[in-house]
Amino acid sequence: MDAKEDKEFTLSKSILTDGSPVRSLAYLCSPPPPGGANNENPQNTFIISGTEEGIISTTDLTSFETNIHMETTKHEHHITALKSTPNDGKHDFVGYATGCKDALVRIFNKEHKLVRTLAGHEKAVTSLSWLILPSNTKMKYPILISGSWDGTARLWDVMNGSCIANLTGHENTVNVLGLPPLSNLSDDGNSEVTRIVTGSAGVAHGNIIKDHKIRIWNVAFAENGTVTTKIIKTIENDHVGPIRGLAFDSLTAMVYSCSNDGSVKVRDALSGECVTTLESVPIETSAQPPMLLDVVSLNNGMIAACSEDGNAFVWNMSRIDKVQIIPHPNCVWAVDALPNGDLVTACHDGNVRIFTLDATRHASARDISALSDAVMEARSKSSSGPSAEEISKLPRWEEQANHVGRSDGQVQVFSKSGKAIAAQWSAVSRTWIEVGEVMGKNDNTGTINGVRYDHIFPIEVDVPGGGVQNLQIGYNSGENPFTTAQNFIDEHMLDQGYLAQIADYIRQRVGQGSVPSLGGSADVAMTSTNSGNLGPAGGPSPMNIDVAMSSYKNFPMISYKYFDVGADSKTLHKIMGKIREFNSVLNNNLSPSEIELLDGLCSTISATNRYHATSISDAELKVIQKMTSEWSISHVFPALDLARMVTLHPDASKSTRNVIWNDIIKDVQKKCRELKERNMEGTPSIAIPLTALRLFANCFRGVGTRSSVTSQLFDVLKCTESFALSTNKNVRLALSTTLLNSASFFNSSRGSEKDQVADMLFSSIVNILKSDVYEAEAIVRAMVALGTLLLADDELKERAKELNLIATIELVSNRHGQKASAVASELKIVLQ
Repeated sequence: MDAKEDKEFTLSKSILTDGSPVRSLAYLCSPPPPGGANNENPQNTFIISGTEEGIISTTDLTSFETNIHMETTKHEHHITALKSTPNDGKHDFVGYATGCKDALVRIFNKEHKLVRTLAGHEKAVTSLSWLILPSNTKMKYPILISGSWDGTARLWDVMNGSCIANLTGHENTVNVLGLPPLSNLSDDGNSEVTRIVTGSAGVAHGNIIKDHKIRIWNVAFAENGTVTTKIIKTIENDHVGPIRGLAFDSLTAMVYSCSNDGSVKVRDALSGECVTTLESVPIETSAQPPMLLDVVSLNNGMIAACSEDGNAFVWNMSRIDKVQIIPHPNCVWAVDALPNGDLVTACHDGNVRIFTLDATRHASARDISALSDAVMEARSKSSSGPSAEEISKLPRWEEQANHVGRSDGQVQVFSKSGKAIAAQWSAVSRTWIEVGEVMGKNDNTGTINGVRYDHIFPIEVDVPGGGVQNLQIGYNSGENPFTTAQNFIDEHMLDQGYLAQIADYIRQRVGQGSVPSLGGSADVAMTSTNSGNLGPAGGPSPMNIDVAMSSYKNFPMISYKYFDVGADSKTLHKIMGKIREFNSVLNNNLSPSEIELLDGLCSTISATNRYHATSISDAELKVIQKMTSEWSISHVFPALDLARMVTLHPDASKSTRNVIWNDIIKDVQKKCRELKERNMEGTPSIAIPLTALRLFANCFRGVGTRSSVTSQLFDVLKCTESFALSTNKNVRLALSTTLLNSASFFNSSRGSEKDQVADMLFSSIVNILKSDVYEAEAIVRAMVALGTLLLADDELKERAKELNLIATIELVSNRHGQKASAVASELKIVLQ
């Protein structure tokens, strides 16, 4: 029996980095000096770590001195992947690559200076690996492989920054692993073949994630420098959860994959087939397995993995039924192996920790005890169940019929036989389905402005001058986090760009999958007021938003209003019925396959709680564009209404879709002009302006749709102005909302058409205020738009004074209630 079988890893060092959660790890070995290494000038080894603050830290493994490279390595978002350059002595560049949630790969040298930025991915970069080149290629430097949430893996020539291959077709996030070249796999048996392994996270089928796959690729390098790739093996669904990490064991030539199912699969590197499964929790127990986020070979017959529930796991391949569990205070995001056989972990509490088998490198008893105490404190906060008093206040299970769920999948806690049990609402059966006993206590429940919430979380807003405004966001279990985030943005007039960040923050805090869901190019920026108390197990850390706050309560408007009514299956079914009816009248302008695409599109946008995990294709958007272009004004309005709802989906409105949206917006303007020119009456006279103006307003929410609408903003405003005196109150509200969003955009980024846009906005708003036909909410939005506009343009402020708009504002506000009066009071201050 190997002596190391009886040894267990023990803490050696705890290293605090910049204090924010540590998301990625690598180690960097400086090459030996010219002439080889000697005792006087040994090779240096550093741990590199990347954090949620987007900062690189390094720790010298000789002196254990830690340096935080804040000035030279600051990233825009989380550093989610790290990989140091191969230390094979075949090249003279020493440094490391980072993958970031901003979708960029960056190359740094050993002095931590940025050398090159690699752009091409559309979403967060989640994995990095190096591909060692075969000896028969003319290329001298290893190829960097990057995996992303966009479903692709890319191969990069880091010396010139070019992407030389793109491996597409994966199911959401991709993990990558470069394998050493093998000579016996080539067609001629003499040249070497290089291979890549990729793992995918799968796709959602209802409430189940499926279709996660392991793929093995052959990579061939031609003499002219071109690269060809080919899938030679695919293994589907042998894990029962998304694949989160890949590793290679150079001693056994085995590939390891870890998954949300709590297991590590040991695979034959040639076939990819599983030969052994390592369980983090014995399969005969009833315990829910943890989600494993990373795996590594320790290159000594041992394997390590880490999990979102705050543990590292170590298996010895000579006795795989036994696993050492190493507890941490919070989520462990990454693991790595050091050259001396030690294990290093990246923890959400801001610490990098080294664990060793060597008793001479053990930490002091006090440091080991401090880690144990931190773990116990963190877990005690989530392990105590609700008190008897709290259970008594819950609705009784016997009375569940009196509590109708708000949406499919909503979770509600009931009192049953003296215990707190969680149940999920089934919209199909109209019943609550029991899912289990509530064992943990929620310390985050509370009240905001008299409203009770299941969870209340802090959000800090930085204000000019260095101050901080402390806000709170309330959330109830079962609600759509995106809806909660949007309501919060609207209430506090925050920038619309924070929608995904706040929704992700909510999901992370309530445990709805944000830990394993590594998607999105933007994420929350977490700050710590107590570095030992970060993350889910240690209570909520505040989300920090850097927003310039004004001295006015109502303006400038720095977010965007939108219309989300109708994004449900019932309404969308009616819209598709109308589209089918009109399509038959128009001699089947849309083919059956195009109708099928629209059906799929409606299914996607009706599942609002899945927006973060679903996508919309260009083909689906182009069917909408075909209708807006080719259908008559008597038939096009259901297409405009559908387009309005599609803009709410983040994938449909991303920047790469702006070409399609450019065409749609141009088509809509043409329909509006045609309607006015023909002076049509009947349904189109209301339906066209209503759906068109709501579409324009909604376009401001997404990056790509906003780019499209604002690039045509003057023409859009001309179209808007033509309906200013509509007899329909819903059209009037949509019109004032479009003006409000336009003013918000103008205030935040004044473009080349400043004078034209500003003048058009100003005259449209003034006409509304003087028209005496608008309702209270539309008037309030128009006045907020005016205040937002005036704060951005001093010339317009002088024009408003010359027109004596104060008198108009006072007259209007007196007719439209308290909210209008409050906005009017601030407008008068602006105009003084």
